[in-house]
Amino acid sequence: MDYRPAYIPIEVGLARGHQFFELVDARRSVRMFSEEQVPVEAIELAVNAANTAPSGAHQQPWTFIATNDPTIKHRIRLAA
Repeated sequence: MDYRPAYIPIEVGLARGHQFFELVDARRSVRMFSEEQVPVEAIELAVNAANTAPSGAHQQPWTFIATNDPTIKHRIRLAA
């Protein structure tokens, strides 16, 4: 069977597009790390979203690593 995505009315698609633009337009790059713990679920959601990005032959050849170690965070900040 052929893949057929659900039909989205143009008005709904435009509204979603505007909402998405507002979201990404407001984001900023941050190179400082918080001391606040990030819930594992938030990290898993971010990785799952990243894994939907297109890649050659849909292979997702990247690796994600999360750390709570302040020394490693500091070294990452210096490298960034």
